[in-house]
Amino acid sequence: MSGRTVRLGEIAHIVGQSTHERSPRGADPLEETLRDEADNLMLVCAQEHTEIDAKATQDIFTVTWLHDLKQEHEDRIRHVTGLGPSRATTVVRMMGPVHGKAVELSRQTAASAVTARHRFPLFLESYSRHGVEIDLQRTPGEEDTTSGNALSAAAASRSYYRQAVQVIDEVIRHQLRPGVERGSVQHVSVFGFARLPLLVYLGSRLDDTVPTDVYQRHRPEQSWVWPAETGPATEFTVRVVGGDLVDDEAVVIMNVSGAIIPHEVPAELAALRRYEISPANAATRPDILRQRASLRHLEDTLRDFLARLETEAKTLRRLHVLPAIPMSAALVLGRVHHPQVHPQLVIYERLAGSYVSTLEVGQTTS
Repeated sequence: MSGRTVRLGEIAHIVGQSTHERSPRGADPLEETLRDEADNLMLVCAQEHTEIDAKATQDIFTVTWLHDLKQEHEDRIRHVTGLGPSRATTVVRMMGPVHGKAVELSRQTAASAVTARHRFPLFLESYSRHGVEIDLQRTPGEEDTTSGNALSAAAASRSYYRQAVQVIDEVIRHQLRPGVERGSVQHVSVFGFARLPLLVYLGSRLDDTVPTDVYQRHRPEQSWVWPAETGPATEFTVRVVGGDLVDDEAVVIMNVSGAIIPHEVPAELAALRRYEISPANAATRPDILRQRASLRHLEDTLRDFLARLETEAKTLRRLHVLPAIPMSAALVLGRVHHPQVHPQLVIYERLAGSYVSTLEVGQTTS
């Protein structure tokens, strides 16, 4: 109200300054000579000071409770201030419904996951203090992609994706790319919950020259924090399972979190050469990417596979991708794909019981 900067914090004692009965928590056995030491002091606002010292709250704001609160806060500040500038990361969040459902992916949720990786989130003023946020929840039409037969669902998906792609492009063009060009974005942390084709597309729009961490939502914990890595990480393999390379198109089946059986492959793709990417030392399962190292192994496998195509299949123009993969894997697939070097990706979805093409990533080459 005055327009002036004034100090509103107050020094509060955990154990009261004296042993008098009116001194909050003063009956504690702490020596009086130690009661004005930093370990027994907290900086609080006036209203909090009044509340924690009130007689009616003494059973809540105990010496142990206040000490724990002080320790937790100091540990957090010590952690954050101990991170050097090289540990900063720009947070990119994309949130969209999947079959009408969404999950919580707030700024704080992303920040907690990032700090667990010993980085601190960079929320620049130019990014409205929320990092780079791609909100697809208001994009109409997603609910129409689950109704009707496969053809009508595919048509609805393409309409929805055209609008969603415009939202993604707008945010990348006006927020993330300028930050990269200015040098203010030197590391990126990506969180995505949306339909798989859109996650592949987002991955393709991220600058592959900027170091990037991709995060996965873990269902058991309902958390985006990567669990501690225990046991061997999952590795992946690529094998040819049918068809000769006689044309400029091929099929890629990604059996990672689930399995796509042969008769589910659309009939128009049956004669094409087929590549299958699957775990080398584990069975497919929804939580197969529990470890961050497993996602890195999948990324390495995809990079090696695309590099192999550059030398062994130079005539390929289009790869029809049938993905049974976690969302983080979809982001990685988009990131490793180079639109000027690699074949166009045609991403399929299972809609109304059939796999249909819904989104193309990258440009075809003549």
